[in-house]
Amino acid sequence: MKGIIVTGIHTDVGKTRVAAAVAAGLGWAYWKPVQTGSPTDTETVKAWGISTYPERYRLLLPAAPLVAAQAEGISIDWAALCAPPPSEPIVIEGAGGLFVPVTEEHFLIDLFAHWGYPVLLVVRPYLGAMNHTWLSLQALHAKGIPLLGVVLNGTTGDPSEAYFRRTFKPLGELPWYGDSFSPTRAFEESGLARALSSVLSE
Repeated sequence: MKGIIVTGIHTDVGKTRVAAAVAAGLGWAYWKPVQTGSPTDTETVKAWGISTYPERYRLLLPAAPLVAAQAEGISIDWAALCAPPPSEPIVIEGAGGLFVPVTEEHFLIDLFAHWGYPVLLVVRPYLGAMNHTWLSLQALHAKGIPLLGVVLNGTTGDPSEAYFRRTFKPLGELPWYGDSFSPTRAFEESGLARALSSVLSE
């Protein structure tokens, strides 16, 4: 395996922290192909001491890539976006959820299917998260995208967490770290170090 894609069931579920933890723990580089809004996730990850690659598109408006690009009067070149990642091994972070539009014809899930790397799906317990998780899993399956597993992020004791543990068997759980977040520590404390060591050795 030369790459892992970290995506989420929604925006703001903690993809960047999970991606940073995996990149730091495995010693792989981090890459976010499309960034909208600022500060950028690449800047955040770089500040944690992780090797990063520049985005193919960095857009100012915090919106779906298609909308943000249109606001700047540009079109995202799908062929250029689909070019191979800059290096391997690599941890790739998506933007928002799977069906975030990138062009008029393509979603982020189409980009993930093109590359074919396995996916870590980040879940945060909130009202509607169960539905979003099931829909995301079905979409990945329909596209033939391999699933490494689910990561439960921001665990705080929410009553719905028991359902996620029982039903989706998370590969790891990141507690709520607040400002004290350390990617390397999170990799160990979440259980991802043990889980991915087992998966990657298969």
